[in-house]
Amino acid sequence: MGETSSQIIQCPQCGAKNRVPPEKINLKAKCGRCGSPLMAEGKSGQPTERYMFRCTECGAKNRIPSEKVNAGPICGKCKKPLKTEELFESQPLIVTDSNFDAKVLRSPLPVVLFAWAPWCSTCRAFLPVIDDFARDSERKIRVAKMNVDQNPSLSSRYNIMSVPQIFVFENGEFRESFPGAMQKHEISMKMTPYL
Repeated sequence: MGETSSQIIQCPQCGAKNRVPPEKINLKAKCGRCGSPLMAEGKSGQPTERYMFRCTECGAKNRIPSEKVNAGPICGKCKKPLKTEELFESQPLIVTDSNFDAKVLRSPLPVVLFAWAPWCSTCRAFLPVIDDFARDSERKIRVAKMNVDQNPSLSSRYNIMSVPQIFVFENGEFRESFPGAMQKHEISMKMTPYL
């Protein structure tokens, strides 16, 4: 069985990332670091995954079982409703100067922003890699693309001198950047600390 069919599940107790093959995703799956159960029992008695979701009001991280995502969950800290509909936005998002703050800085999920330009052959070659990464990281990481030629304000704000470039944002803050000409597994490894 290939590595790509495994799923990364974060331990709800210690936060460790565990690679779990599909046939082992059940209520007996335990964290490799602390031994805690990785899955919660859903209403149907079947295992259910939990999503890590940041409150856009207070910034607190909340773990939401997949079966409660559409049930109007509230933040455990500030008790405000969580905007879980953002988990289901199609990816990758197109980011512009006008929607950057709403889609990136106020995102309840960590954001990977791919800065590119249509004249850049390397950028065009890596657009399918970014699209594939977006599909694999749905509901865990928000993936966005920004055309630097069409968004000069953002290009200037983040001092983008060359493309392709990947920027990481979490909780409304810029965290790091790295060259965008990377393979999908390399991007996944870079994003592991943010899951």
